[in-house]
Amino acid sequence: MQLASTPALVRLQQLQSEQRKAFLVLGGDELPSVEGVNLHGNVDLASAGIILLGRVEPAELASALDRAADPALPIADFGGNETLRRDFVGSVFDQASVQAMDKAFAPIWQRLSALPFKAERANRAEMTILRLAYTRGTPITAAFDPNSRTVVKYPLLGTFGGDQRHLEVLAHLDLLRPRHFTRTHGCAKCGSARLNVFEACPGCGSANLREEALLHHYRCGCQEIESHFRQDQLLVCPKCHRTLQHFGVDYGKPGTAVVCASCGATNSEPFVHLACLDCSAITPADEAKATDWYHYDLTDEGVRALRQGQLPQFDLAPLLESRTHTYSPREFRVLAMHSLKVAERFKQPLSVARITVRNIDALIRERGAATVDAGFRRVVDAVVNELRSSDFVGIGTVQSTVIGFPGTSAKDLDVIMKRIRRTIDSTVTKPVELDVEIAEGDDIVGLLAGS
Repeated sequence: MQLASTPALVRLQQLQSEQRKAFLVLGGDELPSVEGVNLHGNVDLASAGIILLGRVEPAELASALDRAADPALPIADFGGNETLRRDFVGSVFDQASVQAMDKAFAPIWQRLSALPFKAERANRAEMTILRLAYTRGTPITAAFDPNSRTVVKYPLLGTFGGDQRHLEVLAHLDLLRPRHFTRTHGCAKCGSARLNVFEACPGCGSANLREEALLHHYRCGCQEIESHFRQDQLLVCPKCHRTLQHFGVDYGKPGTAVVCASCGATNSEPFVHLACLDCSAITPADEAKATDWYHYDLTDEGVRALRQGQLPQFDLAPLLESRTHTYSPREFRVLAMHSLKVAERFKQPLSVARITVRNIDALIRERGAATVDAGFRRVVDAVVNELRSSDFVGIGTVQSTVIGFPGTSAKDLDVIMKRIRRTIDSTVTKPVELDVEIAEGDDIVGLLAGS
C-alpha cells in the first residue's frame, strides 16, 4: 500500500533534500542566490560539500575540513585556488555551473555514503588520504609544481601539511602501493628543491667557465688547451716552439678541457654545484639531500582499513594505554624503585618483564598489514588478560613494553609468560615472536637501565 503524502512528510523530504544540497562557502564577501543550492558560512553545520568563491588560504580550508564530519567532502573552486584540493573548477557560479558541479560530485557522494567515515583522531590524516583515493577512484598521483619548495605536489591532496610523511607511513603498512615518480635534491641550508644547477671551477668556485679543445703535439708530447698554442694565425707548441702545420700529422685534438675565466685554472672535470633559488646558498651536488617521490595506488589492505575505521597498529603503547594503567619510562622507573623498596621491607617478591615483538616487519611482508594487525591486537589481549590491578605497565619503544608484577617471583612470572605464549599460539595462525626478559629484585635495576 502506498502512503499518501502528508504536509509533514513533504516537509521532511524537502528538509532532507536541502541538507543534501547544503554547501559551506569559503572566500567571497556574500552568499549568492542560486536555485536548488543552500549556501551557508558556518563550518560547524553539516554540508554536502565546500564551495570556494574567492581566494582561500590553505589554513582556512584545512581548519574547515578538520572540523567537518567527513574530511573527504567534495570541493568546488570558483576562486582560482590552484594549490588547494578541488574536485570541480568553474569560473562563474550560476545555475549551469551548479548542474555541472552536481554531475561531477555524484559519484563521489555515492562512494562517501557507501562507506561512512570513521577514524581515531590520531589517524585522521592518514585515513583521509585513503578515503580520498577510494572515493575519487584514482591513484594519488605526483606532479611537478615549480611554485612549491619541494617542486612536487599531489593534486588529489592539495595543500596538505606533512602529506609525504603520511604517504610513506601508509605505504609501509601496505595500505598504499608506491610507484617511483622522480628524485629531487634539496638545499643543504633551507631544504628547498628549487635549485639552479651549474658547473663551478674547483679552484675558485666561479661559474665563469669556457670549454676549449685540447691539442696534442705528437713530436714532443705536449698537451695543452688550444689557446696556449695560438699565436696570431699560427699554432706554435709552447714546449718545443715548433709550428704545427697539419692536423692528424703534427697534432691531434684528443678532447676538451674547461678553463676558468676568473682564475685561469684548467681542469677536465669541473664541480657541479646547486644554487638555491630561495635562500641563495650554494650546495655541492654530493652534499644535497636526495628525496624520492612516488605515485601511490590504494591496495585491498587500504580499503579494508577504511572499512574497519582504523590503521594497522604495531606499537604496544597506545593499545595498552586504552586497556590498563600505563606510565612513561621515567614514571615506571620511579614506581619500580619504590615497589622494590616496599618488597624488600616486607620480604615480598617483585619481578619485571620486558616484552618485545621481534618479527612484525617479516609478518607484514608475508601476510599483509591488516591481517598482522589483528594478530598483534590478540597478543595485546593475551597480555592484558593476565594483568592484575596491582601490576603496572611502562611504555618502552615501539613494539616493546615493560611490566611490573608485585608479589610475583621470576619463577612464577615465567609460568605466566608461558601461559601468555600458549594463548597467543592458539589464537594467531602465524606466530608472533616475543622476546621476554625477566628480572627479580636487584636485577630489575639492570633491566631498566636498557629501557
